[in-house]
Amino acid sequence: MRHINQLENILQQQFKCNKARINFITSFILALIKVKTVCLNDISLCLNYKSKEKSNYRRIQDFFLKFSLNYELLAIYIVSLLPKNIKFILTIDRTNWQFGRTDINILMIGIVYKETSIPLMWELLDKRGNSSTEERKQIMKRVFEAIGKQRIKSLVGDREFVGNKWLKYLNDEGIEYHIRIKKDAVIQKYMSTVKCVKDLFNHNKRYSYVIIPHKMVIYKQEVYVSGNRTKKGDYFILISNKNPQDALKDYRQRWTIEKLFGYMKSKGFNFEQTHLTQNEKIKKLIFLVTIAFVWSYLVGVWIDESIKIKIKNHGRKEISLFRKGFDYLRSVLLFIDEKLNQFNFLVNFLSCT
Repeated sequence: MRHINQLENILQQQFKCNKARINFITSFILALIKVKTVCLNDISLCLNYKSKEKSNYRRIQDFFLKFSLNYELLAIYIVSLLPKNIKFILTIDRTNWQFGRTDINILMIGIVYKETSIPLMWELLDKRGNSSTEERKQIMKRVFEAIGKQRIKSLVGDREFVGNKWLKYLNDEGIEYHIRIKKDAVIQKYMSTVKCVKDLFNHNKRYSYVIIPHKMVIYKQEVYVSGNRTKKGDYFILISNKNPQDALKDYRQRWTIEKLFGYMKSKGFNFEQTHLTQNEKIKKLIFLVTIAFVWSYLVGVWIDESIKIKIKNHGRKEISLFRKGFDYLRSVLLFIDEKLNQFNFLVNFLSCT
């Protein structure tokens, strides 16, 4: 079909795959958007209307079993679709769930653009629980190789992503970070007798966010500390290696990767419905979902810039940029014969030219 050829040509320019593989990737992405699920049985129903369902399913199995993908090329491609000559905030987080007795544990680096993070690099962890310093270092090295350190404004992460070796690595690489820490983190060296980081905020006016003006040693690294006591009686505390005045603003973008995981799961592609359990196959599936996601999101950004999505009384959009673009793409793909001109226009959002 003509619309498939147009999308194939765009993806071929980026990934330099053979024709059969590009045809599969293109068909899979279109089917994924149509059916709103990563369930391979559902995708096989509309992968290729000229083939039988069983033939489509075997083709899907062959792809996940045999073909290799260049994840660094995808990261380069993602950045090329975003505004040029600006630096991006990166988010780091994990998402995990169980399928039967199998633990699926994904460590991901996202790149913040407007209201969400976009998948940039990811790795499947062959274990339950937190990532190790070495696992984080390996995924960051792949990010550096793909997009360069010069495009990174800062890295933000939650309380899992701390520790002497990890922070030292970021310092040595010259990466600015703003990371939340636990309230009982120990201050190893400071200008007073304060030992616990939460004590820095006990004498400040409750709820007011403050930046401690002098560096101190935490996790054996010199850092700035900022934060406040919360309305629930807890503590919100950030450490930064530079630019502490940006800590709160940048860290607030960490929530965008939580939104991304929601879009990948129940609010979009229903990723937890996959029956794939082998790490390499899940990694490939994220590759395909990422292309569908960024396409949907960029279409949503265009819609918002064109007609402005309504803002509700609580101050948030009535529908997310991703969901707006995703629904619009589906409405076009499900009636492609009548909406071919619209599709031809939307395909251009995946073009770097």
